[in-house]
Amino acid sequence: MIAVLLSVALAAPPPLRLADLLREAREKNPELKAATARVRATHSAVGPAGALDDPMLMVQLWNAPADFSTVPVMVQLSQSFPLGGKRGARADAARADAAMAGADLDQKQREVETQVASAYFDLFLADRTQQIDDELEAILNVVLRSSEARVSTGKAEQVELLRAQGALIQVRSERETAIDHRRSAWARLAALLDRDPASVPGNTTEPGVLARFPDAMVLTERALRERPELASSRAAIAGAHAQERLARANRIPDLGLFAAEMHMFRNPTGVSDFLFAGFQVNLPIFFGSKNEPRIDAAQAQLIAAQEAEHALRNRVASEVAEGHAHLLAEMHQIDLHHQLIPIARHAVESGRSSYAAGRTDFTMVLEAARDLRMHEMNLAMHLASYEQRLAELQRAVGSDLGLERAAEAGHEEHH
Repeated sequence: MIAVLLSVALAAPPPLRLADLLREAREKNPELKAATARVRATHSAVGPAGALDDPMLMVQLWNAPADFSTVPVMVQLSQSFPLGGKRGARADAARADAAMAGADLDQKQREVETQVASAYFDLFLADRTQQIDDELEAILNVVLRSSEARVSTGKAEQVELLRAQGALIQVRSERETAIDHRRSAWARLAALLDRDPASVPGNTTEPGVLARFPDAMVLTERALRERPELASSRAAIAGAHAQERLARANRIPDLGLFAAEMHMFRNPTGVSDFLFAGFQVNLPIFFGSKNEPRIDAAQAQLIAAQEAEHALRNRVASEVAEGHAHLLAEMHQIDLHHQLIPIARHAVESGRSSYAAGRTDFTMVLEAARDLRMHEMNLAMHLASYEQRLAELQRAVGSDLGLERAAEAGHEEHH
């Protein structure tokens, strides 16, 4: 017997802890890997954006006759130098792109963490539903045996036995629904973790409620400092500034320098080598049709980036306030159901004893059992919702608010 129990324990998958799953998602989630690669790509592009263009090497043959021995050969090396701060503006624009990619990575990580938490607590709710149905089935089995005894002695009608049997079948039906929900939640979670959805997950841990929590104003101030999307918006504004500088700098000519050497084979004058040097500039003369429209477009992009950042700040404040209100509501619901459940359990025990002694009707016992299941399910749903709301609020704020700690805190029932 001990060997059988030991083999079952070894075969059972380890329990699922949210902290471990979040860590695994950060390491293995394909979307995060893609965002990390984009960050690396944009950082690598900063240096080339501000670098000089490659120098040009040119070899020319002049007045080539049929006799190659008298062909003049010129070798020229040229280099272009952008003026007016163009290189600095291009480098700043590339840095802004890199900063946006980094902020997008942070944002994507928060989104993945929120999705992991949502799927995890859906899985917890399915697990808890199965436990509640198991407990209710045990209660109904006791009632069923009492009902059989009462019917056999003529103290109760056959309808009571039939109703008890029907209630048991209903519980088993609800358990099957919970099993389906568990499979669905695990499929979503496995995709986020890059795991096989066909693998068998362990059981979730009992979540709890944080003892203390900051108020909405504190969280809003933190969100306006730490929200990744706002960092991305600030980088977008910096990039728009750099593009405006570049558009203005395009009105300034670029300087090109060149040096050349020409060699003449068998020159009858005796001089065979000639040196050349010079410079060239482009002429940005199309102000009205080319340069000014570019500046206007860059200024419009800057205004758009600034207004988008303003709108995002308003949205962040709204999300934090709404999420904080939802979280407080879930906390109050959890506290109320922790008070209701002991009362409902006491009602079930009292009704079951009274029914066995013939002092009460079967309907009262069945209603008490259903009330207990309803309160247990409501508590489980509010616990799962509380943790999911906390994950959403954590994403809205952009920093840790204690989600991992709450996921394993548990919450003892109290009167």
